[in-house]
Amino acid sequence: MSDPFIIYFDQLKEGDVQRIDTSLSSEFIDINETDLFFKEAVKVSGEAYVTDDDFVLHLNASTSAEIPCSVCNRLVSIPLAIKGYYHTEPLADIKSPFFDFRGILRELLLVELPKVAECRGNCPEREALASFLRKEAKADASTHYFPFNDLKLS
Repeated sequence: MSDPFIIYFDQLKEGDVQRIDTSLSSEFIDINETDLFFKEAVKVSGEAYVTDDDFVLHLNASTSAEIPCSVCNRLVSIPLAIKGYYHTEPLADIKSPFFDFRGILRELLLVELPKVAECRGNCPEREALASFLRKEAKADASTHYFPFNDLKLS
């Protein structure tokens, strides 16, 4: 069985294009944290080809990650999508007869993770926390001093 992350250069001679259309187990992401994990398979599509001097990889990928809601701390499924990503590498820099895009795909997915997430975009627990949050007062001239208010720029 061949490795779905491996692209062999000898199959890309004379303008051939290798199509990529597969569903991969998310185990390759290799994340073992209680607050971040991937349950769904990673759907990958795209193509790989060689130009005169470069190897080109064009990818689309999608999956979802489970991360805690920033308000209630329950796990939330966040969709991740990479569209139209291009990776080029000079053929002179590639020393092996194949290219493994596993690390590139892993990094692309991890970079897409949001810093914070919230249940359904607006956590129902937000109202319960409202009493603990400071309300921002509106800035007006009677309660605040604006030292550069009368500054004229020419």
